Amino acid sequence: MAKDRTGLSLGYRIMWRVRYIGVSVFGPAQLDPDDDPKDNLLRERQRKVAAAHAAAGTAPRA
Repeated sequence: MAKDRTGLSLGYRIMWRVRYIGVSVFGPAQLDPDDDPKDNLLRERQRKVAAAHAAAGTAPRA
């Protein structure tokens, strides 16, 4: 997981972590990469960070 938290509020980060742990513990064993809930959460977070960087006109950290 990327450490870049640009544009992510504290509440979002806490609830994201709770959802990620919940999916890790109670989620399905294996799914296709497109249907995997953990991957979907990671992609959602990356999209939000990229959108915040685009709005601010900065470059995301690698």
